Order: sequence, then C-alpha cells, then structure tokens
Amino acid sequence: MYQLTLERPTGIKDEAWQAIAATQRRLGAALDAQDRPLAVGTAKELVEAIAKTVMSTRGQAAGALMDYDKCVTEAHKALNRLPGPDLSDDQTLRQLVQSAKGIATQLSAIRNAYGTGHGRSEQPPVNEEMVHLCLDGALLWSRWALRRLGVLTLSMPEPLIQDLEYGTFYGGDLAKRLNSAGLAELDPAVQRRVGLAVAQRAMRETFVVRREGVEACAQSGDLTIWPDAYRSAVFEGLFIDPSGRLTADDWSTEWASRVLTPLPAEQVIELIEGLRTKLAETSEPSLALDPFAGDYGLEQRLRAGAVYLPPGARDDWQLLAREVAVAVERA
Repeated sequence: MYQLTLERPTGIKDEAWQAIAATQRRLGAALDAQDRPLAVGTAKELVEAIAKTVMSTRGQAAGALMDYDKCVTEAHKALNRLPGPDLSDDQTLRQLVQSAKGIATQLSAIRNAYGTGHGRSEQPPVNEEMVHLCLDGALLWSRWALRRLGVLTLSMPEPLIQDLEYGTFYGGDLAKRLNSAGLAELDPAVQRRVGLAVAQRAMRETFVVRREGVEACAQSGDLTIWPDAYRSAVFEGLFIDPSGRLTADDWSTEWASRVLTPLPAEQVIELIEGLRTKLAETSEPSLALDPFAGDYGLEQRLRAGAVYLPPGARDDWQLLAREVAVAVERA
C-alpha cells in the first residue's frame, strides 16, 4: 500500500485542508481501484491544491484558472524565500528542493498525455512505474511545502485571521485587533495574509471591516501603520475572492486606487500590472478590446479613481478599468 499521509500545518483554513484531504482520498481510491490514469491525474491535482493553499496562506490571491506550472512555481518561490531559524540555508539542500519542484511541475505534462481530465478517443497505456514516479514526485514536493508552510503559520495572528473568515465585528473591534497584532512589526508575508483576509471579508459587505480595515488604510498616507505589503494584499482582495473569481462592486471601485496612493509610482504600476495578469486567470478570456463590451458605470467609477494615483500609473489603471468592466459583464 502507498503511504499517502500528509501533515496538516497549524493555521491553514479548514476549507483549504478539507480540499487537500478530499483530493488525498480520491488519490487513495484511484490506487485501490487500480485506476492508473485517475491516479496520475489526481496526483497533479493534489500538488495544485497544496500550491494554491500556500499562495492564499502567504497572502497571494490566485485565480481559479491559474496555469498549473505558474501556480507551483509561485508557491515554491514564496516558500523558498521564507526566513526562519528552522529552515536550512544549505545550498545543496536547496538544489534538492528545486529538483523536487521540477518533478512536480512535470506532472502537468504527464497528466495531459496519460491522466484523467481530458476526453480521449483512446487511452494510452499507463504502466506501474509511471504511477509510482508521479506519486513519489507529488508527495515529495507536497510534504516539503506543507512542512515549510507550518513555519510561517506559527508566527501568524491566527485568531484574527480566522475571525475575519467567520467572526462578528462590532465598531472598533478590527481597529483594536490590528493594533494589538502589531501589524507594522509582522513579517511582510503575514501582513499580506491579514490584508487579503480583511479585503475579502470586506467584499462580503461587513461594514465594520470595510471602514476600519480598508477605508482607514485608504485615507491614511502612513506606511508604518499601514505597510505596503498589507496595502498590496488589500488591493488584490478587493478584486479576487477566496475561490479565485473576480469580485467588484460600487464600494470597492471607490476605494481600490486610494489604498495604493502612498506607494511609489513604480510599485503601483507593478501592482496594477500584476493584478491585470491575475484577473486574466479568474475567467475565460474576454473580448476586452470590444469598445461596446463591459459594465460602463463600473468602468467609469474605476477610471475616476486614477486621480489618486501617480501620473505614471494612470494609463495602466485605465486599462485595468476596461478589463474589469468587461470581465464583470461576462462573468
């Protein structure tokens, strides 16, 4: 029997772990049934589920249609940069980890050629060695990623993050808790995680979170109280929900650009271009160049926000407004 055990890191969301565990069970069932194509396809899905969990835990929004190779690569980069006393800086070990990531990224090509997920007129033969190599590669990278992620979650203000998922907030609650968490002193990855959680909760129309976590940030030019890592994650979370779908409304279009106001022009441009790339991964490509497509009112409200941005970033903002308007109409 193949040992498919994975250790859950402290601090990741229940929903994320449930998705990983469900994929793990499907993989076990495929092996029990000796369904080799399904085992190959599910091994790739397991790596993808863990990579997206890494990204969300690191405070990075991931589109539902994000390319598999890019997803694994971005998750690996986030974990490889993670500082901590329990993490080795040995170059040889890092090369081994990089090799594990290389094997994991190859699962997509093997799955496309041999695994489930595509309709076929004929099923190519899948031998036992292929299944074992896919499982070995998937589990090696997955176990490394989950262990390394656990180092990050130990330093997170987890009760606050969990309450942003499920809890109730009254006036003044969030402001006090952000202050108690010492937002400015947290690792930038933790700041991002908090910022993303705040924005995505705000988009569920929790008015206290909107006022104390987004509007207060947007109205302040202080990068000590509201650091740039927090701001950048809030910005993404106003457009991409936890499941990787586009989200935008009248309120978010009013505040999104203002969150970025104190940041340098080059950083604002980078964030806008990064969001445009991520939005392309939230839905099927749309005819963004069609001058008659899109939610005109939403586009105009977004365009009005350009006044809060450095002049050099405004052309990029106009392109973002066009693409969001088209994507919202076609969603």
